[in-house]
Amino acid sequence: MRLALPGKVILITGHEACQLDDLSQTGACVTVGGDPPPLGDDVVLMVQGVEAFGTVVWRRGGSFGVAFDALLPKDDVIRLRAVHDHFQTLEQEQNRRRAREFVQGRRVF
Repeated sequence: MRLALPGKVILITGHEACQLDDLSQTGACVTVGGDPPPLGDDVVLMVQGVEAFGTVVWRRGGSFGVAFDALLPKDDVIRLRAVHDHFQTLEQEQNRRRAREFVQGRRVF
């Protein structure tokens, strides 16, 4: 399921902000600002209160795939989808408000 949710990935070397791009019960696609962790590294993915332990199974650019150690509960997948939909709605509302303020001369970019 395609998403765009902010999260955190915990690595052996520390933690860093990430974006959850895709999610299933068995794994996820994650994007980070720098280089992704090496193949085979263990990671913990934390997004909106959901924690998933897994292993890096592929890397491409700033993105990487995580195969989860255990199936992610279906309820967690559904809940993250609902959070994603809510984030999209909030972002659209914020963009409209900013554009309206800009047109009215109340906001400078």
